[in-house]
Amino acid sequence: MRPLNYRQRLFVENYLGESSGSAVDAARQAGYQWPETQGPRLVKTNEVRAAIDARVETAAIAANEVLARIADVATSDLLNFIEVDSNGDWKVDLKLVKRLGLGHLIKRLRTNKDGTSNIELEPRMPALLKLGEHYNLWKGEAQSQLTLVELAKGLKEQYDQLQSEERDDQPAEALPRPTGAVQ
Repeated sequence: MRPLNYRQRLFVENYLGESSGSAVDAARQAGYQWPETQGPRLVKTNEVRAAIDARVETAAIAANEVLARIADVATSDLLNFIEVDSNGDWKVDLKLVKRLGLGHLIKRLRTNKDGTSNIELEPRMPALLKLGEHYNLWKGEAQSQLTLVELAKGLKEQYDQLQSEERDDQPAEALPRPTGAVQ
């Protein structure tokens, strides 16, 4: 496949951006002379279609993946990736970070002029706030916590109810039959 020229790349950017999937508008924005015919034709060409599909695929992230990454940031601990030697010097094991797929936890790596290194993780508080919003913790809609006392009371009530139902299901004792004619 040939690489896209400048105008085709501009078309893809507009198609996925401002034009919101309108091939005619994207062609107009990219400067094509006859956007009504060239836009729909461009979307069908292999190179442009592949570029659009690749951009959509890399941009898309599932909701559960977003939550998982936010949870990673909220619960991250830099100490899990630090190796301390016998002198008390330390270094971050970036190979371990990469192997575990947790590179998104790192905000910045920097080597200072004096040769020391700094590592900064993504901040926890915004991640915790996002998780709290997702689980409605701030609106009073979070699932209530059940104490052991409440659990025991509930189980006792269920037990008593089952006992009373068992008694109701048993056949009543036989009543004496009238021995003579009823008057």
